[in-house]
Amino acid sequence: MTNTILTHTMIAREAAAMMTEEMPFILNVNRAREDDINAKVNGYRKGGTLKIKIPPPSKVYDGATFAAGGSADAQVESYVTLTIATQKHVPLTFTALEKALSLDDFKERFLRPAISTLCATVEADMLAKAMVQIPNLVGTAGTTPNSAKIYSQASAVLQRHLAPTSPRTMLFSDDANVELVDASKALFIKDVEDQYSKGYVGRYGGFKFHECVNLPVHTLGTKVSGVAVDGASQTGASLNVKGVANTNTFTKGTVFTIANVFEAHPLTGQALTSLRQFVITADVTMTTTTGALSIYPALDATAPGKTVSALPADGAAITIVGSASTGYRQNIAFQRDAIACAFAPLPILAGCEGYTFDADGIALRVMTGGDFNADSENTRIDVLYADPVLVYRDHAVRITE
Repeated sequence: MTNTILTHTMIAREAAAMMTEEMPFILNVNRAREDDINAKVNGYRKGGTLKIKIPPPSKVYDGATFAAGGSADAQVESYVTLTIATQKHVPLTFTALEKALSLDDFKERFLRPAISTLCATVEADMLAKAMVQIPNLVGTAGTTPNSAKIYSQASAVLQRHLAPTSPRTMLFSDDANVELVDASKALFIKDVEDQYSKGYVGRYGGFKFHECVNLPVHTLGTKVSGVAVDGASQTGASLNVKGVANTNTFTKGTVFTIANVFEAHPLTGQALTSLRQFVITADVTMTTTTGALSIYPALDATAPGKTVSALPADGAAITIVGSASTGYRQNIAFQRDAIACAFAPLPILAGCEGYTFDADGIALRVMTGGDFNADSENTRIDVLYADPVLVYRDHAVRITE
């Protein structure tokens, strides 16, 4: 019996099935906005940008008098922007003879290596872009997590910031897996739901654990010690600092604390016992002995929306996690709705054959153009997606190695 010639539909379906197995990060974040981005109004697409609104905190007053005799605070929503703008693809070239292969042969010889490469690249890109937005961090820089306690500390961070208890995902490295699983394998709960997901280990401490080889490495800048706050009672998302020198660098994604600046309860504003962690949101190279760092969260000691117990004092010491010019792999834990991303379907171009398939919200296009003289054809497998944005940054935490 002769083999059936492979079609774009067959290739796309198989490729999409592989992608859903190999990207635990993508499958466990919130992609509910894809319908909004891809929706049509009067026959036209809305476009590839979507604002995600974040509800504002509310102030609580004592007594029966409305707003204690004053006016209620204006309800001002903040938002983050999700933009479909990143496209990646893998190219394949094969002859008519190769195309006549059975689906099993084609899948193993051509498709699986291509999809594995595409998945790894897309997931690594997304993880790196998500990681630098996360301000919370546990663990010891330079040490692979080697006990369940570290992951319990990550869970405690999410609890303090009132993250929903489910669903939560932990992406940890192969080294961290070796350290934890051998000592604590009896603690993991297996279930059928995720047993076919690549890297799935089990459940522990409220997290679904997935081993992930695409975790990002964060490299610090050239200055990590002797830095202090320059000016008392600073507010906002920019922090003036001193104790630096010309050409000192600070990298986006670097986490630090400020002496005597503690976390505040998200609702009551009450001071907690842990120092507030901040993340630098933009690379900077200093030009003098003072400068400014862009940071998250913004400094705000006024309820509602209080982010810190008190504003920093002039000269307050800044403690940066890690050593200068050193890279540290970052394991990542998050509650699903902390992170948003989206995929969008690409059209088949004129003069080409192809098919777009959607599997679990991951839109994948297979498109081919033939070469008559060479009796071959070039096929590309594309995905188009939005860079992930942290909607609720405190509902994610990094576990450094």
